[in-house]
Amino acid sequence: MKLYVVRHGQSEDNLAKRHSGWAECSLTEKGEADARRAGELLKGIAFDKVYSSDTKRARQTCALALPDSDPEYTPLIRETNVGSLTGLEVAECQRRWGEEYDERRKARNFCPYGGENLEMHMKRVREFMALAAGGGWNTVAAFSHGGSIHCMLDIVMGEPQNKADYPCTNGGVTVFGFENGVWTLEQWSRTE
Repeated sequence: MKLYVVRHGQSEDNLAKRHSGWAECSLTEKGEADARRAGELLKGIAFDKVYSSDTKRARQTCALALPDSDPEYTPLIRETNVGSLTGLEVAECQRRWGEEYDERRKARNFCPYGGENLEMHMKRVREFMALAAGGGWNTVAAFSHGGSIHCMLDIVMGEPQNKADYPCTNGGVTVFGFENGVWTLEQWSRTE
């Protein structure tokens, strides 16, 4: 089985450098172009199943990239819930909470703000990957978020990876393989 995972196109919050989390923000014009570009990369692939995060930016990306698909929307592959930081600019958070905020953000621990931590996010993503692997499909597409795609990478690699080594581009297509109970990384965040 191959799992093609697309990061949503640039959103209004990406452009403004705001925490999105589970917020309902729209794609920018560039984000729409990102989605159409991803669609070009997926052209000619017959997907047995299409999933999308249930957030607006992921749904919009899916609709532009695979307009004839009938996706199943799921909260399992939403971005990390950042709680009360939702909608706040990263720079403002750094000014308000300084080093404490930076450490929590690096550790992906948003529990102090009413959100979730990395372990909680990984649990959701593992559940999704088990769902995708257990469906009996050959090719699956999923429209998701940078944080969730990094969780998938960590699961596949068996340990946390340095995000700086794996930049996750808006509209980028990542491909994971699953065979004989083993996940592999086949392609990371392709944009052309």
